[in-house]
Amino acid sequence: MRLLCCLLTACLFLAQPLAAQDAPPPQVSKADIVRLLGRIFTEDTVRDDLVRLGFKDRNLSLATAQMQHIMTDPVVAGYIADQILAFNADGTLPGADGARGTLWGVIDSGVGHLPIRDLRYFYLVEQTVLNAMPTRDCGLVVKDRLPPARLSDATARVAARLNTPALEQYYRIQLDAARFGATRPPITMSAARIEQIETMIFNALLSRLEKAENGASMLRTFARLDKADNRSACAAGRLFIDTVMNMQGRDQHDALILLSIP
Repeated sequence: MRLLCCLLTACLFLAQPLAAQDAPPPQVSKADIVRLLGRIFTEDTVRDDLVRLGFKDRNLSLATAQMQHIMTDPVVAGYIADQILAFNADGTLPGADGARGTLWGVIDSGVGHLPIRDLRYFYLVEQTVLNAMPTRDCGLVVKDRLPPARLSDATARVAARLNTPALEQYYRIQLDAARFGATRPPITMSAARIEQIETMIFNALLSRLEKAENGASMLRTFARLDKADNRSACAAGRLFIDTVMNMQGRDQHDALILLSIP
């Protein structure tokens, strides 16, 4: 889950005329795509969609500006244009799945490069989003079963209710992550290092479960998360992220880096 990345994708396709779906795909260049990315977020339909999702006043202005900042940033826009062209080597516009991957991927790839203070803040906002979601949507997110359109709406509606300074700080970090994703290779770890960090997280989680009244039940949920009902899965997901966010020092940094591997 990456806050508002789904919304960026939705806005990209709002700008494409419906009639164009039946026409032959246009031939485009990198410069064409960069210009399109810079232009579409000034359209009234984008602002209307943000209002529908609950953005208003200063948060509405921030959300609109954030989309423009990301898609007019020369480094980020150039990277996304290259990725879009790579999906269709013949120079035609990609389908929705291809473009969605580029918009999510550039931020996902850069999160692990954030300095620890920003990395922790990024996941604090992600935790806030998960905690504020309706239980059913939360459970589906944890089980990776929430359809992209519903994930987009759910995360955006929570973001719209964040206090303005928190949203502004998050957007700054998100843009930094996008720039890192466009200029640096994704974070990687050896299998041995991943196993070490996973063991550390498991031990911290087990310590929490041993003290909880429903610890045994929750442990069974973790063991068969894909079979769990949405309420149990949501509780497990919230406990997991809370456990990571309550780690200290290097342990927390390592855990957050592991969560940030695309």
